[in-house]
Amino acid sequence: MKKVAIAEGLTGLNDYFHKRGYTVLPPDEAEKTVALVVSGATLDFTGVQKRALKVPVINAEGQTPEQIFQQVERVSKAADAEPRLI
Repeated sequence: MKKVAIAEGLTGLNDYFHKRGYTVLPPDEAEKTVALVVSGATLDFTGVQKRALKVPVINAEGQTPEQIFQQVERVSKAADAEPRLI
């Protein structure tokens, strides 16, 4: 099952992703997910947080749940396509 981390304040997205087969985790568990979804207010403008994370950060500000979902699906498919070292 795919996993996504969603920042507090975006709780309406939890059900949206659950209904589409995702497990929703809190942001502090983002390393276990395909992406971290944040609001514009929680985005780290210094870029330090983005560099520290090894998963894509998606800014939900001004986007519909469907647009956010599509972005998460894109990064998930890209991650699946990347070659992995065994």
